[in-house]
Amino acid sequence: MESLLEEQPQVVHEFQKIITSNMLSHAYLIDSASSKIRQQMAIWLAQSQFCDNLKDGAPDQTCQKCQTIFLGDNPDVLEVKTEKQSIGVDDIKFFKKEANMAATQGKRRILIIDAAEKMTNAASNNLLKTIEEPEGNLMIILLADSAKQLLPTIQSRVQIFHLSNRSNADEINSLVELGFKKEQAERALRVTDIKYLEAISGDKYQMLITAITNWLKEVNKQKINCFIDVQTDIMPLIENKDQQHLLFDMLNQIFSDILSIRYNLSKSTLTSVDILENKSIKKVVGMSDDLFTAEQMWKSNVSFQAILEDLSLKFVD
Repeated sequence: MESLLEEQPQVVHEFQKIITSNMLSHAYLIDSASSKIRQQMAIWLAQSQFCDNLKDGAPDQTCQKCQTIFLGDNPDVLEVKTEKQSIGVDDIKFFKKEANMAATQGKRRILIIDAAEKMTNAASNNLLKTIEEPEGNLMIILLADSAKQLLPTIQSRVQIFHLSNRSNADEINSLVELGFKKEQAERALRVTDIKYLEAISGDKYQMLITAITNWLKEVNKQKINCFIDVQTDIMPLIENKDQQHLLFDMLNQIFSDILSIRYNLSKSTLTSVDILENKSIKKVVGMSDDLFTAEQMWKSNVSFQAILEDLSLKFVD
């Protein structure tokens, strides 16, 4: 595990103070950085509750108990992960039941929910009851891209820690091994999470940028048949859910880039050219809103291709 003290010194030191003072809360929300770094932070925090050689509030990460947690073999540390597009209420009920059983390896049970932003409203509200009225010595750790993606009622009842988004050398090297150029990898990591980039090669990533750009150029020309580009140019490059998620993130970044270009703000990431020059700012913002709605539909398992074709028509309208 990469040294969190080097990657996230501020958050690590803050947690050390809390642990040393025996002031740990029963619920935390950790966001920003990448999914890998968030996961490492959650594991570090879990290890701190079991480590045999805790020093100044920090686990040594090498003792048997720390290694067991790292390997996912501690029955008192439960992790909720899913390949589905959402975490449903039944998933939360199941893991809550497991988490509320008596601890076997220590005095505490820990429930880590990865990609907590995937929770449906029903799942979030069910979890909220436990956060408001925790049973036993249970600690809940929520991991998310952004705290804002969770219900305000959950945000207000947990302690939130924002990690640093500084580029991670290991993640850049990982993408370089997949065929990304270093600068391309650095830019890509500003667009989306490492887990979605690992599902695609560097060449294919660039091909996807080109396909999206050409599609939006057709949209800019008000070509009503631009939905055909979805069928012929974009869909052949999309093979799995992670790549679908990547496309939504890329589109969001392009809309952000265009607004940055219009207002002479920070440097753009995916496009340095206003490829929607014929669209007013109001229309670009409206397209961004349409994209948000489309992504929510996708999370509800509506056909990805159908969503993009529908977006084509809305963007041209």
